[in-house]
Order: sequence, then C-alpha cells, then structure tokens
Amino acid sequence: MTQFDFYLNNLSFKKQDNITIEVLREKIEQFATDYEFIREQENERVYRHDSIYEEIFFDDYTVSEICNIPEIGKTTIGRDYQAYLQNIIHYSENTTLDNEEIIELLESHEENLINGILCLHKISGIDENFCVYDKNDWFRFHRYFFCIYPPTRNDFCLKASPYFPNLYFNPITIPAGLNGLHTNFIEIVKTIVHHLSALNDDFFYIFNQEGMSGDRACVELENMYRGHQVKIGASRDNNNLNELNFEFTESSDIRILYCDLHNKFYQYFEYQIPSYAAKGNRIYFHQPIENFLDGKVLIARIGRHAVG
Repeated sequence: MTQFDFYLNNLSFKKQDNITIEVLREKIEQFATDYEFIREQENERVYRHDSIYEEIFFDDYTVSEICNIPEIGKTTIGRDYQAYLQNIIHYSENTTLDNEEIIELLESHEENLINGILCLHKISGIDENFCVYDKNDWFRFHRYFFCIYPPTRNDFCLKASPYFPNLYFNPITIPAGLNGLHTNFIEIVKTIVHHLSALNDDFFYIFNQEGMSGDRACVELENMYRGHQVKIGASRDNNNLNELNFEFTESSDIRILYCDLHNKFYQYFEYQIPSYAAKGNRIYFHQPIENFLDGKVLIARIGRHAVG
C-alpha cells in the first residue's frame, strides 16, 4: 500500500503583507480542520522541521512565540487560533530534512512512497501538483497520483473510493465495464478521473438542489464543462435497454436500478483528435437515493456505449 508523507512548508507560514487578522484566523481554522482530516487517513503522515518555529508569522512574532507564549498568542491571533496553530505544528512528526531537501524529494516519488507539501499560504517556486492548501487540494493531489500510479482493474473501486467521497462504485460491474473500453483503461485514466471528478465535485451538488432532476442536473453539468479544455457530455438514455439495469446492495437492501444517466467521453486529455471508437465510452450512473448507500451518486459502469 502506498505511503503518503506530507511536510509543512516553512515558507507558507511566513508573515503575509497586508493580511487582516480576520482573514488569517479564518485560514488558520480551516487549515487546522483539514490538517486533522489528513492526519486521520490511513498510511499518511505529517512532518515538520523545527526551523518552522523561527518564521515570522504575524506582526513581529515568530511561530514559536505565538504558539508557546500564552499572552502573545492571546493578544495577536486569539487563544482559540493559538490552539489551532499549536495543534498543526506540535502534532506533526519531527524531521531532519530542511525545506530545500523536502522540495527535492517531491519529484522522486515512486508507487510505494509519495511526498507532498502542506501549505497555509500560497507560495511560489513549487509545482502546484504537490501543494495541498485544503481538503479539496488533498483530493486533487491524490487523484493526480491515482493517474500516475493507477490500480489494477479489479482494485479500481477500492482505490478510487477515498478520493471521490460523493460517489459509490459498484464493485461487481465496474471492473467488467473497464474491460469493455476501446483501450486499456490505464491509457485513458486521466480522462476517466476527470469525469469522475465532475460527478463528485459538481453533479452531486447540482442534483441535491431543491427540485432538481437527474436530467436537468446532467444538462447543467454539460454546460458547466462546455468551455473546459476537455469537455464532458451528460444526458439520459431513453432507449429502455435491459443492460442498463444494475444491482446495488446495502446490507439486506438489494435494488435493481436503471442507470441510464451517463457521461459521454467527447474529448480526452490523452488524444488531440479522438477516434470515433473513443467517443463511444461512457460512465453510467444513477442519481443519489435518499437513505441508500449514503445518498451518493451510484456509479454503475465505466465502459462502452450501451447499444442494447
């Protein structure tokens, strides 16, 4: 299993010119929440070099002074935010690697060990693919490396699920569907992840608006990605095809669902001019169902176009 090591970036804790105390507090609180989420993940660790304490953080005070001197922490950022900052810094594991050595590590990733940077403030000079500023960046980071080190077809659902929390992957039908694509799924995994990200990050929230239908949500999703580098088609199949009936199970609740909503692979990151065969790929899914499989979007098949 892959180990993910994250390092707090010293420079990202450096005092920001013209930042207000209100904005700083908001950033600290959000970062602390997302930091705890990351620390709770299996096979993920967070490190910091002791030199982070020497950074000037706010006014003329260092990280160490704000974290460790109660009166300074209270009068500069407030007691609650001092505690958030303490948790972020103190609960990270110590490393002897300094900032430059950590940055050098980033490009030397391998399947069993991947390194990333946790940043409070935006910094320059580091590839953004390795920078994690919040929980959404954490998902983006993992999806990026999912494409670089894709799992086997049979492990796809298990490996993908943590990075798409609003999607439920059918563990029986998806591996079979991946085998029906026009090419080995590994060759187009970046485009597959692009479509899954759209369903997780956008369709899920569009559909959960009051009065929204699956059809309308597909239309809105398609419009949202109309100007994207890689466009996404989305619609409903009205042909009543038996092959779009898929079984989903939660404990003893077994349901056969007609999954005719689908994403269309119009374009690919991998191809400049997609072939006609490549345009036949689809992700078939069902809109969220209240009180069933956590109300997630139900992914039934990633594979060929259903033709009956």
